[in-house]
Amino acid sequence: MKIINLEIYKCPISGDTLELDKSSTVIEGEVKEGILFSTSIGKKYFIKEGCIDFITPEQEIKGAAFARKYYAGIAKTYDENVHITFDLYNEKEADIRNRMIDLLELKPNYKVLEVSAGTGKDTEIIASRLNKDGGLWVLDISPDMLAYNMERMKNAKIPVEFVVASACNLPFVDNYFDALYCFTGIGHFPDLPKGLKEMARVVKPGGKVVFCEKNVPEWLRDTEYGKICINNNPMFADPVPLKHIPVEARNVGVRWINGNVHYVFDYTVGVGEPKGNFDLEIPGERGGSFNTRYYGKLEGVTAETKKKAIEAQKLTGKSMHKWLDELIRNEAEKILNKR
Repeated sequence: MKIINLEIYKCPISGDTLELDKSSTVIEGEVKEGILFSTSIGKKYFIKEGCIDFITPEQEIKGAAFARKYYAGIAKTYDENVHITFDLYNEKEADIRNRMIDLLELKPNYKVLEVSAGTGKDTEIIASRLNKDGGLWVLDISPDMLAYNMERMKNAKIPVEFVVASACNLPFVDNYFDALYCFTGIGHFPDLPKGLKEMARVVKPGGKVVFCEKNVPEWLRDTEYGKICINNNPMFADPVPLKHIPVEARNVGVRWINGNVHYVFDYTVGVGEPKGNFDLEIPGERGGSFNTRYYGKLEGVTAETKKKAIEAQKLTGKSMHKWLDELIRNEAEKILNKR
């Protein structure tokens, strides 16, 4: 961990800024061994060989605990076997990975966060598209997988930092990264809505988020092809998380790749929920605006009264909204003035 990056980290539990223990070993501005701590709650996070471990016992729950145990067992042979994920569907691994990373629309000076980075297959590709003015933060919940990534990237020509952490409690300040990438992994998030919200939180407005997970789409569920995939791994039947996409997402794209059994979401991060020009006057007999139709509702009238109102409105030359708005306001002011 580089000393200059200390300010972008935060305690994943309290959200507080972190301090570096004075006993830490710092060589040429880089912390090789040491401790980060949150003074407000007394939590300590250890740095070993430059990698920060933010995992605490309370975070090892549900899918997180499974992922740490599962990947600890396969980390050694993961790179030897991962090609099967693509060979099964007659796809080329390099093509799939590069097409996904293309969606990030990277510039050489971007600061990028890779979540669920594993042993570094995508890490290498992302790093090759950045220069020394950019930077890559490599995060995974499995220290065993990340150890192989660190070995793979030991001669990287760009700044790279390694972090063991939960994607549902990202240890970074708001709006820092230019792009975020996650090739599978969200299926193990212990709190999927929170994890997807966190991914948007740490990316600056205008930045890109791209993530992928296995899924047999609805139109293939009843095919032999789809049934075989789901039989092999029930995660292929998990729902697509459309309802959990954060409100900050703009220009959202979703497609199925890798044999049509992995979805990919990509979107640009915005600020809060979208804003509409809802005071814009709507032409036509009804008139009004989106806002008056939503906020200006009054108690309903009888069918006979509505019929007479429509007949009368047509004789006024005004839209229904304008005529009723003036009529009700005038009558209300008369009553209020008498009071």
